Order: sequence, then C-alpha cells, then structure tokens
Amino acid sequence: MIQMAGYLTLAVALVILGVAAFVYARARQSVPNGNASVYRVRKYYAAALAVALLGALAWSLPHTPYGAYSSEEPAMRVEVIGRMWFWEFKPSDGSSADSLVIPLGKAVEFEVTAADVNHGFGIYDSEGHLVGQTQAMPGYTNRLRLKFDEPGHYSVLCMEYCGMVHHMMINGFTVR
Repeated sequence: MIQMAGYLTLAVALVILGVAAFVYARARQSVPNGNASVYRVRKYYAAALAVALLGALAWSLPHTPYGAYSSEEPAMRVEVIGRMWFWEFKPSDGSSADSLVIPLGKAVEFEVTAADVNHGFGIYDSEGHLVGQTQAMPGYTNRLRLKFDEPGHYSVLCMEYCGMVHHMMINGFTVR
C-alpha cells in the first residue's frame, strides 16, 4: 500500500511536470496580436512553478510517517474492532483488554477493522492532541504502527459520525 502511494505521487508529479513543460513550450511561440512581453514572462512562471513543485515533493517525501516503523517488528499488536458504539481491544500478548497497557518507546501495531459501519479510529494524548488515526471499515483491516514516547493515558475516539450514540464511542489505554 505504501509503495502504491509513492508510485501515485510520482505519477502526479510527472503529470504536473508535463503540464509545466507544455506551458513553457507554448510560451516560446510568437503571439500575433497583443502584449508579447506578458506572454514571454509566463515561461519563467511555468519554470518557477515546476521547480517549486518538484522541490516541495523532494522535501516532503522523506518526512512522510508511513514507513517510519515498517522495518521494526512491533513489540505488541492490538486488534481493534469498532462496533456501534464502542471500541473492542484484543491485545496479542493475552493481557486484559479492559486495562490495556502499551509499552513505552516501542513500536505497536493496531489492526483496525469494524463489525458494522465505518468508524474513525483516532488516538489522542492526555492534552487532546491527535497522535494517530485510521479508518475502521467492515471487511478490511487497516494497520497503524505508532511508537509512544510519552507515558500516560491515551484516549481512543470515533472520528466519523456512526449513529446516535457516536459521541459515547470512547475507550483508552495506558502507556508505560
């Protein structure tokens, strides 16, 4: 999935580069009437746009979080099932799902799915900042790898309206 996103990003960047090259080539043609100096300037704008877009792409690709812990074997896996209107945790280490404890500073993989409708699986730290999120969809498992560097209580909230009791779809775990 990660490789597919990279290929798609590369394809879009090449399309943008092709459009910029087309605009640059058209800027070199003579203009029969009108202000020719305006048309000569646009080739520089097209070149500047291409350089800016490629520069932004080159700068941002290494900073994407998707492969951050992909080479590291997770210390723990947690199966997460979204149901109307609660989150069910099933830790791989056999510990209690009622008082889930995640290891501090180690990669953890959440295997997120849904039993009924789409849900948004969002993990928030104790200050209410979003730490990570993915979709919980029936018949599909999304994998979310995170490493928690701060101990404390983390809340899991539903980020997609899933029915009348959506606002009560809250669970959590402790990191230590």
